[in-house]
Amino acid sequence: MYSQNPLSLKEKHTHGSQTFRCACYHADSFTRSFFTSLHWHEELEIIHFKEGHFTLEINTEHYEIHSECFFFVHSGELHQIHGTECCLESAVVFSPYMLNFLSNDDAQSRLLLPLAHGNLLFPRTISPSMACYPAISSEYEKLIARLDASKTLPDPSVPQIFAKASLLNILGYLAENNLLCQTKNPKNENVENIKTVLSYIHAHYTEKICIHDLAAILNLNEQYFCRFFKKMTGSSPIAYINEYRIRRALDLLADTSMQVTEICLECGFFNLGNFLREFRRQTGTTPLQYRLKKSKYRSF
Repeated sequence: MYSQNPLSLKEKHTHGSQTFRCACYHADSFTRSFFTSLHWHEELEIIHFKEGHFTLEINTEHYEIHSECFFFVHSGELHQIHGTECCLESAVVFSPYMLNFLSNDDAQSRLLLPLAHGNLLFPRTISPSMACYPAISSEYEKLIARLDASKTLPDPSVPQIFAKASLLNILGYLAENNLLCQTKNPKNENVENIKTVLSYIHAHYTEKICIHDLAAILNLNEQYFCRFFKKMTGSSPIAYINEYRIRRALDLLADTSMQVTEICLECGFFNLGNFLREFRRQTGTTPLQYRLKKSKYRSF
């Protein structure tokens, strides 16, 4: 039976750097749909849906988004996003510990520490009809601009201090409008179970993964496990595994000079033909075309 702590196998991507745990991400899709598969991380996340139609899932909750708004994802929450064509979305992922002060004033003890410890939560969403929305939207735009600027400057300390200030201002506006929640929902057993299974997949995607091995993690028979997995993730176990493997392949194509055949094996595909078919099905292109496109973007 798989017994490794799922906390050690959460999303492995580092958001920001070891000294500045904050990063921004942009998604604009004008010709193909946009999708992030089910994942979780310890950091908090602010998602700005600007244009388009999105389906957002957080734990077992399902949201259809048709107009501009912000959503907040708390530490450890499973989430995934699907956007249609012509959509604009961005996100800021950050560790709440980066906002802490050395001085133990009221802001530290009543807001920052409870936020870092998970005892104080953001609202799930805010919309333009709310009084605080313009101020938060303005701070978010400043935050995104500063984080983007910090990627290219030799000394990122100045944009980083402004980014911290914007995050603190967003927290302040939410507190001022009584939108922070003092109580944390109890853990959902189904969510914790699926996180354990996903952690196993993330740790073993380079190997052969059988349905009966995944079912054994939760002491379920294969048929019931597949129904449970589909209910929790929206896809079958095999579909999720293939999606995760292709995501890893995209990273290797963009960040390394590995040959396509090496990437195929590294990502758990033991047949090149199957890898190429799955890659085209998910991305609409070939591995070499994707690599060429990424290299052209980097040359600008």
